[in-house]
Amino acid sequence: MNEQQKYDLVVWGATGFTGQLVCEYLASHYNVNNDSNLRWAIAGRNQRKLEKIRAELIRKNHGKGSLPILIGDSHDVDSLVKITAQAKVVLTTVGPYSLYGEALVSACIKTGTHYCDITGEIPFIWNTIHKLHDSAIKAKVKIVHSCGFDSIPSDLGCLFLQNQAIQSNGKPCTYIKLYVERLKGGVSGGTVASMIAIIKQVKDEKIKKVLFNPFALYPEGTPPGPKQPWQKKIQWDEALNCWTSPFIMAQFNCCIVRRSNALLDFKYDRDFLYEEVITLPNKKLAYFKGELRRIGLKVLTGLLYFPFTRVILQKTILPKPGQGPAREIREKGYFRLKLVGSLDGEKISARVSCEKDPGYSGTAQMISEAALCLAKDDLNLPKIYGILTPASAMGTALIDRLQNSGMNFSIVSDP
Repeated sequence: MNEQQKYDLVVWGATGFTGQLVCEYLASHYNVNNDSNLRWAIAGRNQRKLEKIRAELIRKNHGKGSLPILIGDSHDVDSLVKITAQAKVVLTTVGPYSLYGEALVSACIKTGTHYCDITGEIPFIWNTIHKLHDSAIKAKVKIVHSCGFDSIPSDLGCLFLQNQAIQSNGKPCTYIKLYVERLKGGVSGGTVASMIAIIKQVKDEKIKKVLFNPFALYPEGTPPGPKQPWQKKIQWDEALNCWTSPFIMAQFNCCIVRRSNALLDFKYDRDFLYEEVITLPNKKLAYFKGELRRIGLKVLTGLLYFPFTRVILQKTILPKPGQGPAREIREKGYFRLKLVGSLDGEKISARVSCEKDPGYSGTAQMISEAALCLAKDDLNLPKIYGILTPASAMGTALIDRLQNSGMNFSIVSDP
């Protein structure tokens, strides 16, 4: 660590909805004392809001401890450099990342600071790969995208299952299908803002090609693999004996998993196939209810595409930036995913689950542990740098951290 690096971790965007949840998680699990094993600070552009958050965290800690505040602006590179120079790792929840992310990534590379975010924006990651990957490698910096529900359960779940397959059979699964078995959570204004930012970019033909390319996040110059499965309608699944529907996050998560495979020197093989779907309850009218939800999502996406209807939705029913689901709703959230792999005609199955709202409390837990993994477990991490994924940057070290913090990764006997 450089002498300038006072902190193990700086939370950038601590005043945002998810940023506050991250601060609450760190304070409740790792304290707010500078004398503790974790030295961390909060950062943003609004001094008054940051002081309010600090006061509340210290109050919950029985008035003990202190928490430094750093001030900067997403569009002021000099202020970002001053912040990143003081940290071993910067954790950011400030989106849309296509608007607010690149300058911070550049600042981290300049000061030799590791970085992690919770982006679900393919164009943003594609942009950082093409602009900054080589610079990050030279600086020996890990820039780790998608460390929340996008896409830790998918990415690390796949790594977990493949490690088991290799250990048991000497080779990886040729095909893995992820089933979202149970999922309950809310939506925040930040998520909506990121979704709108992506929809606006679809008008650009170059970005549109990136969005619909399953190998968009492959390292530059890497030949694409075989045609990938992608479910677009309600289908009956013979393996689980139930109806399945397209999963809204599948397209993004699959790109992350495939980039991990490529960065890990094709640990899963060059012809590896991967897809994600969501299961529908085995009840009467399950097919029709699933079809209504699928159509409803397409209609919502269409309404968000046009400026006039988008403004109406933003002013009426959609949450605004900084707003999100109430605590009682978050506390009732959970997710359970099953990954079924195929290997020589046999099946092997794993489950990833957590009793927290996937997009908020769960995501706060995931990105916090990812940042701590980068800050504290560096001796156990893969010696790989650049624009990375959770699996390629941290691997089993992060799985262990998440297991210890309450997430479940397990091999199951009912594939």
